[in-house]
Amino acid sequence: MASNQPTDFALWEAIRRDDEQAFVALFDRYWARLFALAFATVKDREACTEIVHDIFLTLWQKRDKLQIDAFLPYLTAATRYQVFRHVRAARAIPLHYSEQCETLATATSRNSADEQFSHHDIEASLLTYLSQLPARCREIFVLSRLQQLSNHEIATRLSISKRTVENQITAALQHLRLTWKDGVWLLLLLLSAHRG
Repeated sequence: MASNQPTDFALWEAIRRDDEQAFVALFDRYWARLFALAFATVKDREACTEIVHDIFLTLWQKRDKLQIDAFLPYLTAATRYQVFRHVRAARAIPLHYSEQCETLATATSRNSADEQFSHHDIEASLLTYLSQLPARCREIFVLSRLQQLSNHEIATRLSISKRTVENQITAALQHLRLTWKDGVWLLLLLLSAHRG
């Protein structure tokens, strides 16, 4: 990035003041990277475009509420979560129609609207609470739980001990458990698998 370009923080401060040009600049800065991240899993250009656009739309719509200290970890987490949602939706159990309501399985007959709203709330909450972690703790958590690196890989990349990595992940999980109580347990189960 050229030295005369505004920092992410400067762009975000301008966006929070409703500066559309700053928003376009931030979009241009990260769109291709987020698209590539999504495409590595989804392999569908249209779906990946929609995923990235949805992330930036949410960013704009919630600009007065979001507290973001580090954009790349925030946007990476948002992209991985949206990819997870897309893959899960693609594998959803199809609807089956039957004249006998009693024969329908609960999983195929329930209305999932409440569930979808809940997932959206969980996503927004996760990203907010991750942004509240200390920078190093957040970085290690993102590398471990969202980028799926092993503790050894993180330690090597950051030139720290494996024990430090483990301690920081534990601290991050404890922070999330204490501060983020609504709907967190399912997501934490998904995120807390040990990858030594």
